[in-house]
Amino acid sequence: MTQNKTKQILEKNRKIAETGIFLALFLGLAYAFSYIPNLEYITAIAFLSGLLLGWKRGIFVAIIGEGIFSIANPFGSSLAFPTLLAAQLISFTIFALVGAASRLYIPRLVSSKPAMAAVMLGITGLLLTLLYNVLTTVFYAIPSGFTMEQTLASIISGIPFYLINMIANTITFSVLITLIIRYVNKHYPHYFQES
Repeated sequence: MTQNKTKQILEKNRKIAETGIFLALFLGLAYAFSYIPNLEYITAIAFLSGLLLGWKRGIFVAIIGEGIFSIANPFGSSLAFPTLLAAQLISFTIFALVGAASRLYIPRLVSSKPAMAAVMLGITGLLLTLLYNVLTTVFYAIPSGFTMEQTLASIISGIPFYLINMIANTITFSVLITLIIRYVNKHYPHYFQES
């Protein structure tokens, strides 16, 4: 009985440590790349946190990480625009949830058909980045008094900015996340067996 209790405590401590490590990675990468336009890895970290840690801890990492970064952003706090902050938090929650849902098929697909997995992950990165860019533009523009036409014009004028970010995240998801999943599959398969 004591041995079982010790095992439970160690398991709980492991989960707390992993969550803290992912949160630190999220924030470290967020601030490290904040001065490089259109290049960020926090979308991938939010996705990976859901994929590797499950939906509850993934959402925790995504919301707390994005909340801290958005509020304490070196270019200005999202607290000045609460709807923008809401859009950022909603987007990152979705990233973690998509990562958690991907646990059902992506790890096996990376093992059996890595090229197909890379394409699927790349498309996922592209679509998640597009969702974030459109959602944050709309959640900023509409409450700021933009008409629908002006909001659409903002989205269209932002396409060059969005494209660079979307291409970078497509490459990150298709290459880096595929390699990470392959490594985890080989060395730490328990991540995909836990709930």
